Formats: sequence, C-alpha cells, structure tokens
Amino acid sequence: MDAKALLDSLDVGVAAIAPDWTIAEWSAGATRVTGLPASQTRGHNFWIAFSSAKGGEIERVLQSVLADGKPRTCLMPAHASQAPGTVLETRVTRAPRNHLVMAFRPMHEALPVESGAAQLLGALEVDRRLFLQLFNSLPTPGLVLTPDGQILQANPEGAKLLGGPDAPAVRGRSLAEWAGELQRAGLAATLREAVNQRQEFTLTLTGDPVRDVQAVIVNVDPIEPSPKLLFLAVDVSREILLQRKLLQTDRLSQLGALVSGVAHELNNPLAAIAAFAELLVVEPRQAELRESAEVIRAEAMRAGRIVRTLLDFARQRPRVRVAVDLAEIVDRVLALQRSALKKARARAAVAIPDDLPAVLGDPQELQQVVLNAVVNARQAVEASGRPGQVLIIAKRTDNHVRVAIEDTGQGVPAEILDRVFEPFFTTKGDQGTGLGLAISFGLVRAMGGRMWIQNVEGGGARLEFELPIDREPAVDTAADGFHAPERSLRVLVVEDEESVRRGMVLLAKRLGHEVTSVPGYDDARRQLAEPAAHYDALVVDVHLDEAHTGFDLFEELRVEGRGRERRIVFTTGDSISAQTRDHLMRSERPVLRKPFSLDEMREILDRVAGD
Repeated sequence: MDAKALLDSLDVGVAAIAPDWTIAEWSAGATRVTGLPASQTRGHNFWIAFSSAKGGEIERVLQSVLADGKPRTCLMPAHASQAPGTVLETRVTRAPRNHLVMAFRPMHEALPVESGAAQLLGALEVDRRLFLQLFNSLPTPGLVLTPDGQILQANPEGAKLLGGPDAPAVRGRSLAEWAGELQRAGLAATLREAVNQRQEFTLTLTGDPVRDVQAVIVNVDPIEPSPKLLFLAVDVSREILLQRKLLQTDRLSQLGALVSGVAHELNNPLAAIAAFAELLVVEPRQAELRESAEVIRAEAMRAGRIVRTLLDFARQRPRVRVAVDLAEIVDRVLALQRSALKKARARAAVAIPDDLPAVLGDPQELQQVVLNAVVNARQAVEASGRPGQVLIIAKRTDNHVRVAIEDTGQGVPAEILDRVFEPFFTTKGDQGTGLGLAISFGLVRAMGGRMWIQNVEGGGARLEFELPIDREPAVDTAADGFHAPERSLRVLVVEDEESVRRGMVLLAKRLGHEVTSVPGYDDARRQLAEPAAHYDALVVDVHLDEAHTGFDLFEELRVEGRGRERRIVFTTGDSISAQTRDHLMRSERPVLRKPFSLDEMREILDRVAGD
C-alpha cells in the first residue's frame, strides 16, 4: 500500500501545509471529517479553508511548531460547513522542508449536550452563523482581508464587484490584482494603516467594466496578533462619471462665452474686409484686381459663416420647427471640420441632389446631429491609421429625407452595435463622453425622425437617419447678381470701429444712397437733433461704447414718439448673449449680421425705408 492510500484509509484527517501556507496534501479522511473536498483545499491557502482559525490558538500552535519542531495538540474550530459546535482535536508536527502535518478528528461527540463547554460552543456557533448571515446579506460589497491584502472572505456583492461568480472564486487572491499599478502602493499603505485606525480609500478596479469604488476599511479583530480587515465598498462609478460630465458641461459653457467674445472681435474686421473687397469686385479697374478682390470677399464671407456656425452651435435657445436646407447644414459642418478632416487624412465627399426637399426640424439641432456624425466618422478613419473617406449621402424616400454618413474606418464591433445609442456608453475610454450618439438619437426622434447604425461590408460604419420633409412651398430668395436699390435713401451709420464704419459708408454710397456716419452714441444724438435731420434708415451697431449700446439710442427715439426708432437697422458680430438676443427680440428691428454682402444691405435698407 502506498503512502497516499495509507493516509486515505485512516479514520483521522491528515493535511500537509507548505511553508507558504498553501495546503499541499489533503487526505480522504480530511474530506470526511471536514466535508471539504480536496479540490477546494489542495493548492489553496490554509487560512481560506479555516478562516475562523486565523489569529486564534491554532495559528499560535502552528507558528510554535514551525519554530521549534516540537509536536503539539490543540483544539481547532471546524469549517463552517460542519455541524454547529464541531471542534477538531488536532495534532501538529513538523515534517521535512518546513512542512507542517496536521492530524485531526472531531471531538464534539465527546462533549455532553448539557455540558458547559458544549453550550459555550453552541453559543459561539450561533454568533458565527449570525455574522455570516449579516455579512452575506449586505447590499454593499464586503471583503475580509489580511493586512497584506489577501482575501479571506467575500460576500456575494463583493465577489460580483470583483467579477467572480461566487466567494470561493476570489478567496485566497490578493485585492491588489484588481488595482491598477499606480494604485497598488497606496492600497498597501492604506491596509497597513487600517490595522490601527479606520481608513477611507478610493480605488479604481480594473476589469470590464472598470469600477470606481469608495471603500471604508476597519480592523474588526484588533486584539488578535493577526488582524482581520473589513473592506466595505460603495460603487461610485456613476457619480464620478457624472462629475466628469458636469465638468465638461462647465467647460462647454466657458467655451460658449469665449466664442462670443472671439466672434465679436473677428466679425468686425471681417465686415470691413468684405465691404472693401466687394467694392473692388463691383468696380474693377483690372481683371486681375477683380479676381483678387473676389477671393478676398469670398474668404471673408466664408470666415464669417464659420464664426456664425460656432455661435449657433453654442447658443442656448428654445427649440424651433422650421424648414431646413440639409445641404446648407452639411456645408456649415464641413467648413468647421475641414482642418480636422485634413489632419486625419479623411476626404469628405457629398452626394446631395439639387432638388432635395427641405426637412422639417430645428436647424441648430440638425447641425449638432450632422456634426457629431461627421466627427465620429472622421475619428474612425483616423483610428484606422490609413487614409480614408467620409461620405455624406442624402435622398428622398416617400415623405422623408434619408441621410447617411459613412466612413471607411474599422466599423463597430458586432457585440456592441446595439448599445451605441445608450447614454454614457463609449468605446473611446477617457477620450469619449458616451453622450454624442445618445443625444443625436434623441434630437432626431424629437424632430419626428428615426436613427440607426450598421457596419459596411468591407470595413467602416454607416450612420443613417430620416426626417420628415417640409410640405410648405419653397420661396426662392436667391439673388441673381447685383441689384440696384429701389430709390436713393438718406442713411445714418452709427459704428464705433472706423474701418467697419468706412466700409459700410462706401457700400451704402455704392448703392446710390446719401450717407452720414458718426462713431458713437453722443455723436448720433447730436446728429439726430439737427433741425434738418431726416433719415430714411439708421444703421446702428449694437455695441457702441462702454457706457451705451445701440439699444439706448433705440429707446430714446421710441420715447421721443416720432416713430424714428422704426427706421433703425441693427448690426452685430455677436448675438449669442441672452441680453443681446432679448433686446433684439423686443425691438423687433431687422439685423445685419457681420460680415454682410452688398445685396444684404440693399435688401434690408429697401425694406426699412418701405415700412
């Protein structure tokens, strides 16, 4: 009979413990005595199998035998799976290579039920079971740790937090396995300090998904030489994510204020550039000069449209439902993304028919939807590491217009394709918010449409959405070249920036009007107080000086009661502030948004003079 068969035939249980406290051998008798199969003990840490023995008499006996080699006998509490009150009589000896051999047998049957020892053991067992029931029923993830981070016990929520199917799957492992490398040293120091004082620690647990937890760590066995640390964790991943979103929202709000200031500073010089360039276009002396002037004018107007797009995107305003020219929206978005697309080596292509009907929706929200789709497509091409294409296609389908934004990236993994519209779901890590597609999905639905996504055969993804068409007949407002004004007008221009004022004066004179200009509020008042002061139109900048605005002049003329406030046309390079928008709405006066063209000035002056 070999040694193993001999051990298995014994009535007592036999276990061999290696110097690192793992169970090297577990006999069949040990299984019979404890109810623990060898598969749950052999190769596992001894203190996991007998967690209640940690820090008690049995640990002291084992350490003493290991130190001096003298055999000793002691009583050891049985595993939790045993009957209440079960105690194991244990003999410990030291074997070669510093292994410890334990031979144990139950002795609870030798204790009469009425004996004090039996009653004491029964009371201890009741307390132990109560503790286990409370621990396992906690809705909060809980772990019992050694000071070096080894997991002695885990409740169901604790095992779930670590991604384990049950408590046995995580017992005996180190909590540091789930901590990032940069946090392991801090976790180890916190556990050591928790032996003497309650600690709080924020830990990011790796896995899928990554979890952020706020933990409280308390030594629940401070008297014993081998402390047990209770680790209670609260999953604060959602709260931290929301904090990040709020921070991002605050940054966007600051960006809106910054864009407003930048818009004002840019639109004024752009207005001057566009005005002088247009004058050169309509009165050329040389063909080369005309071409150069046309380029200057076109680029100034394009820059103005980009600034206006930024303003519209950052502006907060009530939702509207109007006819929207999809081609114009796409042009504005691509103007914003032109540099980023070039950097990503993504070529933009547009296939929108000229006779595509307008859709019914909110122009700002539709711009946000298209911008988000183009940004995602551009990032997909960039992530592929090779040149690619972003294709925007639109076509009519019955009573809707269908739009597709397609890229030549790597596509969306099939297993997450149905989750891309979930709020806070992102595949971009810290670089993504997980809100873009979710917001776009909601905006399209609010406009009466629908949105979906699919992968493209051969690589890439295609985001599509449908919106209802506008059934109202379209009004053709396109200008066909330069138009002369209906009649000559007397015009007063009130503008504080000299170059802009000079450009506006020259444009108005080119239209055949008689023009007077002043730089500010006080000058305008003096000019309007002249007995012969009669003007068909007053072109007034919203921002005049530190003390006055164009609205102050409007209010003074309104109180005057002669109706001259109805001749005012406001000009502005910044309409994002709530105060400016409110004043413009209350005044009910037309607005020339800088930079503007000669035809725009002609049309608005004719309209004001004809009222």
